[in-house]
Amino acid sequence: MNDVDEPSGTAAGYCHRCETWTPDARVVAEIHSDAGAGGTVVRCQACDLDPKPRAPHSSDPRRYPR
Repeated sequence: MNDVDEPSGTAAGYCHRCETWTPDARVVAEIHSDAGAGGTVVRCQACDLDPKPRAPHSSDPRRYPR
């Protein structure tokens, strides 16, 4: 099993769902990379309370079914 703890806490940044900047967003994930800088994925309070999935944006890459 994977014994990695879930990320917790808050951080400033752009919400990955609505793309608005917020100073106290909840940390959803942490990205670690051997090929460069990592990052933190955050979600604002409004999106955190809304359980609906995010609608795709026109700039999102196309995902084809397998």
